[in-house]
Amino acid sequence: MRNLTQALGSVEIAGRTYTGSQVQIALYILVGLIALILLGLIIRAMRNKGTPPVPRYEEIFDIESEIFVTNPYKNDPDTHFEEPILRTVTLTLMIGLREHLAKMAENASDQHKSMSAIATQLEARGVTPIAFTQWNQSSIQGVAARIILSGKSRTALFGPSVAMAKASAKFPNEIALAVESAHGAGHSVFVLAIDGLAYGVFSVSHRLQLIAATS
Repeated sequence: MRNLTQALGSVEIAGRTYTGSQVQIALYILVGLIALILLGLIIRAMRNKGTPPVPRYEEIFDIESEIFVTNPYKNDPDTHFEEPILRTVTLTLMIGLREHLAKMAENASDQHKSMSAIATQLEARGVTPIAFTQWNQSSIQGVAARIILSGKSRTALFGPSVAMAKASAKFPNEIALAVESAHGAGHSVFVLAIDGLAYGVFSVSHRLQLIAATS
């Protein structure tokens, strides 16, 4: 470097003349900057060496199954509701939950996240909610609201199967078997009831999916 700078004379750049000493100083500065950059890269590599990347995960809630019983009390035609109506009632209750979660300061629970996943799936299938009143929720019981069906105001409930077994009449056999099967698979299980009668059951699985790994 010394021999090189000694060989340098004055340099003219953009109409301005720089002496040999000025060129030498500029070269020293350039070499120093390159050395600092290389040193920084070496230090960073040494710090990261042997440190495993930190995994990042995303929670995935999948609806594994849904089963509806359109008339759990067959002796009364007033208790008959077709499956599209039952899906509409379910989504309507979930819309109330979505509004509630938007106002919450704390993070949603796994129960709320599972219910929200059900709402998302129903919306993706073209289900639309209807009007409701007196919506409320409990971390134990689930959610409830008053909904007009077939010209009558009804109480709709949607919550964990254990709580719903106490809040409604005995489950129809088809729903009872689905609840037992879902619990055996380790899934979260939610039951829909209208005026104390169970009409539907949803099984929701929960898993973590790796989305990225950062150092």
